[in-house]
Amino acid sequence: DGVMKIWEQYTEDGINDLAREALDAACLLIQERLGVATGDLAGMFFDDDRVEDSFRNYIRSELHWAQNED
Repeated sequence: DGVMKIWEQYTEDGINDLAREALDAACLLIQERLGVATGDLAGMFFDDDRVEDSFRNYIRSELHWAQNED
């Protein structure tokens, strides 16, 4: 039908971007609720890729699940 499916729209770069955005959004929510003025501690705390790797794996799983449901 010419319409790209959601799993066809996400490249590795897109998945990486979405994972970073998810981590940023999670940190921002915590910072806002706690009244934190800067993201300095989050930047140091999440200086490795473990959490982003988890988000990437989750995103890939969701895309795989969506592909299998269609």
